[in-house]
Amino acid sequence: MIHFLPSFTFEGFYFGPFYIYSWGLAVAIGILVAIWTASKRLTLLKKIQNKEYLGISEDTLWNFSIWLVIAIFLGARISYILETWNYYSSNFSAILKLWEGGFSFFGGALGGLLFGYYWCKKKKIDFLTLGAIFTPAWLWGLFFGRIGCFLIHDHLGKPTNLPWGIHLHGAYRHEPALYEAIWILLVVLGLYLWEKKKKFKTINEIIFPLSLILYSFGRFWIDFLRADPIEGGDDRFWGLTVAQWISIVVVSGSVWMIGKIKQKIVGRNF
Repeated sequence: MIHFLPSFTFEGFYFGPFYIYSWGLAVAIGILVAIWTASKRLTLLKKIQNKEYLGISEDTLWNFSIWLVIAIFLGARISYILETWNYYSSNFSAILKLWEGGFSFFGGALGGLLFGYYWCKKKKIDFLTLGAIFTPAWLWGLFFGRIGCFLIHDHLGKPTNLPWGIHLHGAYRHEPALYEAIWILLVVLGLYLWEKKKKFKTINEIIFPLSLILYSFGRFWIDFLRADPIEGGDDRFWGLTVAQWISIVVVSGSVWMIGKIKQKIVGRNF
């Protein structure tokens, strides 16, 4: 079997006296791209409404984004520590070694959602309005994060004979982080084409929960390709990873949310 993807690991590089970690750099780029995308999205939504979009200015958006990033990182780190407590309970000092990675996407998502909901309540802004502004921005942020994961291979995949397997830990393996990055690109493209078909004439109130459904659907299936715990992979509970169980909850909650949104839209039309 010929494998056409080169086997490599790119931990980082020196920039003068400073060592730049590739994962951290990818995450930083993702954050900046996500905030920039949300800013452009806000401008677009204001044009659609032909007025100030519910009192959200660009400065307000950037200030919110800074606190949002902090909430996401806290949620992601705490969740990862809890998921891998067997390791951290005996390596307590490693909790502060953020440069080594160790963040859970769904933990970060929960931290971001909780802070976003709190902020909307405080500012008296509709939560779905905020979701519409940050979709697909949050997907772009996650895309760059997964590219960073791919560079350091911190999501070990199961062995495979497919030609795009990457040689790691004595076998050619799937690369879940790369698969997820590709899936995210497809989701972003699909959402763009969907809104383009609607000619961006109205605010798409369901785009945020729909983006959660599409991402979680892909994440659920991709996780079947992650390595088993005995190989240094992800723990499983009743045959599924923690992320797969959370994906089920996210999809169910998002479907319920879309149903409530459609009921509200129907009610407005009467």
